[in-house]
Amino acid sequence: MIPDISVFDYLIGFIYFFLIFFFAFVYKNKKEETDDTYQYFMPALSAKVIGGFGFLLLSLYYWKGGDTFTYYQGADQFSFFILENPTDGLSLLFTSAKNISWSSYEFANGLHGFLSSNDSFTTVKIVAIINIFCFRSFIVTTIVFSSISFLGVWNMYFAFCKIYPHLKKQLLFAFFFIPSVILWGSGILKDTITIAAIGWLIYGFINIVILKRKQKKSLIIILLATLFIALLKPYILYILFPSLFIWVQSNLKEMIPNKLIRKIMAPFVAIILVVSSFYLSQKLSQNAGKYDINKIGNTLEGFQSWHQSLAATRDQSGYTLGHMELTPVGIFKKIPAAINVTFFRPYLWEVRNSSTLLGAFEGTLLIILSFWLILKYRFRLLKMIFKNKDILFLLIFSFTFAVMVGISSYNFGALSRYKMPAQMFFIIAIILILDKTKKSNSIF
Repeated sequence: MIPDISVFDYLIGFIYFFLIFFFAFVYKNKKEETDDTYQYFMPALSAKVIGGFGFLLLSLYYWKGGDTFTYYQGADQFSFFILENPTDGLSLLFTSAKNISWSSYEFANGLHGFLSSNDSFTTVKIVAIINIFCFRSFIVTTIVFSSISFLGVWNMYFAFCKIYPHLKKQLLFAFFFIPSVILWGSGILKDTITIAAIGWLIYGFINIVILKRKQKKSLIIILLATLFIALLKPYILYILFPSLFIWVQSNLKEMIPNKLIRKIMAPFVAIILVVSSFYLSQKLSQNAGKYDINKIGNTLEGFQSWHQSLAATRDQSGYTLGHMELTPVGIFKKIPAAINVTFFRPYLWEVRNSSTLLGAFEGTLLIILSFWLILKYRFRLLKMIFKNKDILFLLIFSFTFAVMVGISSYNFGALSRYKMPAQMFFIIAIILILDKTKKSNSIF
C-alpha cells in the first residue's frame, strides 16, 4: 500500500533535511581540523540522502509500488502499536518473528506472511523505531534512514583512506557515487541496512587487524554488525567471513614481524581460520531459515523460480544462465556466466525498461575498463592482484558474491539490489589496481 503523502510531509522533511545537514556541517568542521578526510563528509552525505529521496520519488510517482512500501506499511503500523501499547511493543521488539502469533495483533492484518519472515520483521523493527521519531512520515523516515545508513559506509571509506590516504578522491567515488548503489542502497530496504552493516564490520576489522587502534570498540562494532547481517541476509556472512580470514592470513607479515615465527605459525593459523570459517558458517545457518547452508540448493531454486515468474507476469527484466544443475559441479560450471551477469549485464541491447538502463551503462563501463586492464597488463595484472593483500581480499569477496547473486537472481531488477556489495568491492579493487599500475609504470 502506497502511503499518503501531504504537503506537511514535504515541509517536515525539509526541516529534518536542514537539521541533519546543519549538525553534519558542524561535526565535519570540527573533525576536519584534525583529519582532512572530512572535507568529503558533506558531499558523501548529500549523495546518500539525495539517493534515498530519489528512490522515494521514483517509487511513489514512477514505479508506484515496490518492497519499500510494504516495509514502511508494516513499520508504520508497528510504530503506532508501540506508541499505543509500549509494554507489548517493546516485548515484540525483542521477540523473534517465528515466536509470534500474528493473528493476535490487529496491526499485522494483511501482513501475517510478510512479518513471519525474521528478516522482514527485523527490517520493520528498525524502520519502526526511526519512524516514531519522524512523526510517522514516510518522507522524513526515508531521509533519516538513509542518513543513519550513511555512517556505516562512511566509516568503511574512512578506514580505507587511512590505508590509502592518496586515493581519497578515487575511493569517494567507489563508496558514494556509483549511481545504482546510491539509488538502491539508500531507500527503505533490507539492502540499505546490510550495506551499512558491511561497512561497519570492515571498519572494525581494519581497525583491529591493520591499524591496531580502537580494538575494544571495534570488536563490539563487529559483533553488532554481524548480528544485523545475520538477521537480515546471513548468506553475506558465509562469503564475507572466509574472505576476511584470508585477509588475516595475508596480513601475517604485519601481525608477526619475526620471519621464523611467522613461518612456523602460518600453517596453524591457516587451519584455525579454515575451521573457524566452517564453524561460524554452520552456527550462523542454524537459525537462518531459508538461508540455511544445508538448504541453499532449494533456496536458489526458489529465488530463480520467483524472479522468473516476476519477469514473465510483471514485465520485469529476466535473464537466464542456461540449464543449471544445483549441485557443486553444476554451480561451478556457471561461475563465468554468473560473474559476467553480475558485473557486466544487462548489455545495452538487453534493456527493457528504465530501471535497468542505469545498470547497463555501468556494466558497459566496467567491461571496457576490465578488458583494458587485462589486455594492457596481462600476467602482470595477476601478479599485482596476488601481491597486494587488500586487492586480493576485495576480489575474492566480490567474485564469490557475484557468483552467489548471479545464479540466484534471474531478474535484472533484483540483481541491481543484491549485487551492490560485490559491485562496490570490485570497483574499489579496480581503483587500487589502477594505482598500482600507475606506480609500476612510473618506475620505467
